Amino acid sequence: MLVYVWSRRNPYVRMNFFGIMNFQAPLLPWVLLVFSLLLGNSAMIDFVGIAVGHVYFFLEDVFPERPGGFHILRAPQFLKNLLDGPGEEATYNPLPEDRPGGYQWGGAEREAEDDEQ
Repeated sequence: MLVYVWSRRNPYVRMNFFGIMNFQAPLLPWVLLVFSLLLGNSAMIDFVGIAVGHVYFFLEDVFPERPGGFHILRAPQFLKNLLDGPGEEATYNPLPEDRPGGYQWGGAEREAEDDEQ
């Protein structure tokens, strides 16, 4: 499923399969299916992944862009509350962070300039 969705969202990416074959990204799930068949594995798992990926891609990327379309797949509110955490307050002001490494590069020049003023 993830391979199918990635390949559909990146249609212009050129792929190379073991240096043998060049193809565009939308063909990747089918190339992996053929390779799986050559290795003697069942094609059912690959077909299910392609079918589920196609349905997800359509519902998430194609249908909402059509006239009258909307996002059908939404995360439940209890999951959003559980995983998002509290939002930031408007008055929140983060503390300034120290410089990485702890060494003030060019600090001697700055101190000399401050002493002259």
